[in-house]
Amino acid sequence: MDAQIDTDEIWIALGQWGRFQCTQLALILISIIPLAFHLLSTVFIAYRPPFQCNETTVSTMFGEDIDPMHGNISYNFVYNKCSIDVYTDEANSTLLKTTECVSGYSYPVPKDRTLVTEWDLVCDRAELAEFSQTLVILGQAFGAAIFTSLADRFGRRTVHVLGHISMFATSFAIAWAPNYTVFAVLRFILGAVQQGSGLTMAILSLELLPLKARYIGECLGLAFWTTGINLLSPMGYLFRNLSWRYLQMALALFSCYSLVEYWLMEESVRWLLANGRIKQAERIIRKAAKMNGKDYDEVIKVAKSKSTKEKEIEVVVPGDCDNDKTTMEISRHENGAKYALIENHSETTKDCEDISYEKEQPSTPAVIKRYNVVTIFRHKVIFLNSMILWYTWLVNSLVYYALSLTSSALSGDRFVNYFLIAIVEYPAAVMELLLINRIGRRKTCILFHVIAGIALTVSTICRTLSDGVGTIGAISLVFNLVGKFGITGSFSTIFLYTPELYPTNLRNAGIGISSSVARIGGMLAPFAGPLMSYITWGPGAISAALCLLAVYLLTFLPETKGYELPTTIEELKTWYKTHAGDKKVKPVEEENDTF
Repeated sequence: MDAQIDTDEIWIALGQWGRFQCTQLALILISIIPLAFHLLSTVFIAYRPPFQCNETTVSTMFGEDIDPMHGNISYNFVYNKCSIDVYTDEANSTLLKTTECVSGYSYPVPKDRTLVTEWDLVCDRAELAEFSQTLVILGQAFGAAIFTSLADRFGRRTVHVLGHISMFATSFAIAWAPNYTVFAVLRFILGAVQQGSGLTMAILSLELLPLKARYIGECLGLAFWTTGINLLSPMGYLFRNLSWRYLQMALALFSCYSLVEYWLMEESVRWLLANGRIKQAERIIRKAAKMNGKDYDEVIKVAKSKSTKEKEIEVVVPGDCDNDKTTMEISRHENGAKYALIENHSETTKDCEDISYEKEQPSTPAVIKRYNVVTIFRHKVIFLNSMILWYTWLVNSLVYYALSLTSSALSGDRFVNYFLIAIVEYPAAVMELLLINRIGRRKTCILFHVIAGIALTVSTICRTLSDGVGTIGAISLVFNLVGKFGITGSFSTIFLYTPELYPTNLRNAGIGISSSVARIGGMLAPFAGPLMSYITWGPGAISAALCLLAVYLLTFLPETKGYELPTTIEELKTWYKTHAGDKKVKPVEEENDTF
């Protein structure tokens, strides 16, 4: 089998929705559910119920420091959230002192119900609860940078399964954490392995499906993600009368099948061919052909014939043909073959008829090019487009998690509120499915950001005017849900859009560093609630402004709908130059665009 054969043509020849592909895609999609669990589980395991200082006694309050003059005076204690006011129990009551909660805190639920109540993460320790979520996001940034590069080097399946098993072990260990310090360290590790598993899984899905079916895989991924975060609400409700540790163990058990996942999941054929591992790729294709009821030799023959339809040719255009009614488009095929198309919109001159064609030279063995994260910074056009992607990822992460994590702070039942915030992601998946292959990835992403920006602006205005109550408060909640709908659609679209903007051996690193930058927003998101308590309109106004700026920046990126994934940096540069933003296809000029 030829290493330069078009992988998409192989999947099409096998039947793009054959039994083999459906089985592999199902394994990938099921893995998404536990990813959602562990990222948003703090909504329930770190829930902060109402609280106040625990009742205390005079001896505990004063110890040996009781004033002899007041030895026979009775005292009246007023218990606040984070302090105790001590008054004399007389007609002219006098405030003697204000002190911290010397006897701890009291809650309307048992002490072990959430990690906040178990370890008293309130008052001067309140930020530790939010910080535990920040640690998960920080771990994700670490995992995205490390594991995705490893996946480009050692394979998608190996790194995904390693991350999934590690996630299972770490999430189960969290349920046995003896104190907050151990819990925090394990949460950081959980974030790293969760992201390592999740991003490599996204690439596996992308490289399993041919061009025209790729968007369906992304929409299905969003649907399964939404299912995961929706299942959190009923699971949290079922375990509401038990310790948070039981809920944590139940969530961890959803990943127990990772122990046998390596023998069920196959490596990416595209990655194997790009890295010269022909025999392994052939074994997988033979297995797929057998499962799909196809003949292997016929599959390869059909795929190879379609892959070689567009051969590399050199078109020599005489000088007299240089007029603005003749355009040249240079593009490259999946296997690296370059071809040029000449299109004349008027009658050609006599000289123009003298166009010569040079036949393709005999093919040489494929040269395997390896890239890493540094490659992105070395090429100007790739770096500038990556900057736009990084900003968009940051905004998506900040707004998405801020809206999700603050759901329990909304008026009403916290389980219902979270369910509503989560359920709006289903319509986002449907809308993405309808739009992404019709108007394109870039326009779909822009549209979702417009929806999120406008909806959050309206929601913020209504919430500021009504303080979240009454009819205007209900309108604020509705537009808050619309904002979550918009940012969910954008986040899902960018997951598909980003890897399509990088060549094969840089694809995982590209999405990895994008995800790492996004974690900055995710680390800030848990503090949206505290900010709202000081500045009601703050989080909403910031989120809306960031979304609308993303709308403008995204217009500079090229559209990827209908184009084959690039294999090398050279293909990518050529494609970037001709398809950036809304620019029409025009002659490609060679230029030095490296830093």
